[in-house]
Amino acid sequence: MEVLMKKLLALSSLLLFTIFLYSGCQQQEERTYTDADAQRNHDNATKLWNGGDIALVDSLYSEDCVYHNADFMDAKGPEEIKKFIKWVYTAYPDFAITLDEPMMLKDRTVHTFRATGTNNGPLGENMPPTNKEMSFNGVSITKMENGKITEEWVYYNQLPLYKQLGYKVVLAEEKPMMKKK
Repeated sequence: MEVLMKKLLALSSLLLFTIFLYSGCQQQEERTYTDADAQRNHDNATKLWNGGDIALVDSLYSEDCVYHNADFMDAKGPEEIKKFIKWVYTAYPDFAITLDEPMMLKDRTVHTFRATGTNNGPLGENMPPTNKEMSFNGVSITKMENGKITEEWVYYNQLPLYKQLGYKVVLAEEKPMMKKK
């Protein structure tokens, strides 16, 4: 049994060494943006989401960009993104984020963030202000080309957010898929 364990350990070590050697020799693909682009976008996004300076949208996003967010249908183009930001700042006039430094990949950057705000404005027609504070953590994945964001995905768990505001989750009644004969 001890001999078998030694052989397995040696084989595992050889396999790990081979993987590290192979991955270390791989040619790194060039990014579609520069470090300066990433830093500028990080700084502008921080300003945008800490005061709602709508004019920054044009410097951050390309004309054909798509912004995906769970609280809003996909926003296509800078004008729809501006509508979303206005909605956020209407619902949460003191909305602010802390944006961590980006992880930089080939054509994407990934940020983690923490958002805070007080719900002093309506969230929708049937969702009046609650005047309650909220905070949540999330992740933003941005695809960049030529220094501008072409697509962005923003993920966060909405359930704790809406619970903080005093909303209760009511599950829809389950309906049978097929009728019994």
